[in-house]
Amino acid sequence: MIQPAPPQPSIGAPRWGYQGSIIQPRQPAFWLFTILLVITGLLTVGEQLKILQAFPTAWLFSWLLLALWLVPVIVAIYLLDQFEREPVSILVAAFTWGAVGAIGLAIITNTAWFQILFKLFGLEFVQTWGPAIIGPAVEETLKYLGLVLIWLIARTEIDDLFDGFVYGAMVGLGFATVENVGYFISPVVATGGTDQLGPVFQMYLLRVLFSGFYMHVLWTGLTGVGLAYYVTRRDQPHSRRVLVAAALFAAGVLSHFVWNSPLLISLLQGRPGPIEMLLFGIFKGLPFLLFLGVLILLAQRRERRWFEIATASEVGTDVLSSDEVASLGDLRRRVAARRAMARTHGGQAGKLLGRLQREQINLAMVRTRVGDDQHPDLVRQRGVIRALKAQLAAVPLTPVPTLRAPLPTLGAAQQPAQSAEAAPTVTPAPDTAQAVTAELPDWAATQPAVPPSAVVQDVWSPTHRVPETGMVVWSSPDPRLPPMLTLQARLDVRVAEQAGDWARVVASNGWTGWVDARLLVRLAT
Repeated sequence: MIQPAPPQPSIGAPRWGYQGSIIQPRQPAFWLFTILLVITGLLTVGEQLKILQAFPTAWLFSWLLLALWLVPVIVAIYLLDQFEREPVSILVAAFTWGAVGAIGLAIITNTAWFQILFKLFGLEFVQTWGPAIIGPAVEETLKYLGLVLIWLIARTEIDDLFDGFVYGAMVGLGFATVENVGYFISPVVATGGTDQLGPVFQMYLLRVLFSGFYMHVLWTGLTGVGLAYYVTRRDQPHSRRVLVAAALFAAGVLSHFVWNSPLLISLLQGRPGPIEMLLFGIFKGLPFLLFLGVLILLAQRRERRWFEIATASEVGTDVLSSDEVASLGDLRRRVAARRAMARTHGGQAGKLLGRLQREQINLAMVRTRVGDDQHPDLVRQRGVIRALKAQLAAVPLTPVPTLRAPLPTLGAAQQPAQSAEAAPTVTPAPDTAQAVTAELPDWAATQPAVPPSAVVQDVWSPTHRVPETGMVVWSSPDPRLPPMLTLQARLDVRVAEQAGDWARVVASNGWTGWVDARLLVRLAT
């Protein structure tokens, strides 16, 4: 029976195998981006220096609180990108554009538009509706300009919808960071600087802790998804792409307008407490946050589908199983598998499984870049995966005192006549064994069984340790054979027999192989 060929990526498939950089001197957009950052950087840094000179305690406290918010948000955005992690240089450029470029241009533009609005409608209207009318239109446009410039500089990096969210969120995060410093300092200025901590902390609760995810990260995340749809979904009619991009840009502006408007402002009259501030943030931004959440889920599902397409011809081989594909497509399952490995085989094994997962994802990256099934890059990536799997297979279970069983022999010519060495097998407790092995890959969860009749009274104990550099292992003491794998550093083993400079070592789970005996570190008796 002829097997159908694996599905191939269509015209809209991402090219994950290419990694770009923001440094592109041959691109005119790069120089425009750089010039704008230099000009606005002078203005933005000047504003920050003024605040530092006037209210140093409030300024430092503001940046300390913002750092506590920035780190987890950046990590969350980074982890949400489950497959192709974006180049650090472009992520930094996106954040910098929001924190410097968009902020600097907004300072000039917002001021000009507020003056025009004041002349047309008067002071009361400007104070009530000015931030809602001017801020969203001006600021979202300027942040969007940065996204367009980044795409013009490194077009291959926005290759699917989720990339638009990532870069949009980073631009919004940069903008929110610097803008919040100004908002934190405003009540300090109003009180003459007599209290430089209390007002800052109160504004931090309102603008960050209770509503940080409803603001610039959300707004520019929406517009970024729209831009990504336009530049990547070339399988769709141009009119549809324009309509979707415009609609999502309008959604970002509208959500910004709702936040800046006087709607629900009565919740914050007087001295609002935590409940009032929380309700204010929820009612103002929750609908748009839920909408963005749906877009993110759809984008992730689309990326997971492309991952399955890219690796379809590898599934069922020794580098990738169908269970592993399912696990790699779900961040929670990935983490669960690493934790299960760490519980049963130690922390180093958990980290090693994490490396394996990353290299299996990189296999999809390579496949989107090359067309030849035997391309050297693809063959090399398969070799990396096989080596990591072999290393994991050699990692023993977490050592515990157990009964031991006779070792499997390597053949009559290599096995001593009176060999009594043995290796144990360790299985989880009966009530947890099934749960633990279900979280591990098939090749890692299976442990050698011990026949009841073979159990003896000795306890396995190591005699040597693998050196810090690790050790190459052979299936037999013959240097003409290709090595099996490399043992991880500091792994405890037992020397079962020696043949000249060769030693057959046994791990606590019964695994055995031949190594250079001269490199082993003897353990104290």
